[in-house]
Amino acid sequence: MKETCISERVGRMERDEVTSFLEQPGRDPELFKLADEVRSLWCGEDVQLRGIIEFSNHCCRNCVYCGLRRANTELDRFRMGPEEIVNLAAEIAGLGIGTIVLQSGDDFAYDRSTLCRVVKHIKRENNVAVTLSVGERPFDDYRAFRDAGADRYLLKHETASPELYARLHPGQSLKERLGILRFLRRLGYQTGAGSIVGLPGQTVEDLCDDVLLLG
Repeated sequence: MKETCISERVGRMERDEVTSFLEQPGRDPELFKLADEVRSLWCGEDVQLRGIIEFSNHCCRNCVYCGLRRANTELDRFRMGPEEIVNLAAEIAGLGIGTIVLQSGDDFAYDRSTLCRVVKHIKRENNVAVTLSVGERPFDDYRAFRDAGADRYLLKHETASPELYARLHPGQSLKERLGILRFLRRLGYQTGAGSIVGLPGQTVEDLCDDVLLLG
């Protein structure tokens, strides 16, 4: 009964109610209580640890809010070799951590075959789930990574506003980003998205769209 009540409450929230929560700080306790009930329902009370391997901070994109952006010449860039990544993954798995996140900028120095070999090796040698967070790639790459054993893919949409997205991501579009997320789900990935709160020019209506998109 509790699961049904929470699901019905969240599932039927309309734009006006979402906007009301965002605009009226006095409703925060109600919102936090509902959010905690949803977390408890779907995630339980355990804390899940992830081992994140940031294997490259190179990026071909120029997202204006990101420290990894191509135009940031002040950043000391690095790349880890495949063997180094695999060895570090084994160390993380040895600590009892059940999920390894392989994360980088949009760095095509790591081609499809290289990342597939890394994923296969990690999955073969360790009892872990592998999450990839390597940005926008050709669709065939996503399929190959999945076939290699990748379980999850993290690709945040950042904002549900097409106009704001275009300003923040030169040369990219929200439509393409959402299309990739849908494709990832069809491939069977557990897919992670998410938005940034507090972006310059962001409105309450934009935040409402973020909530409704993720819902």
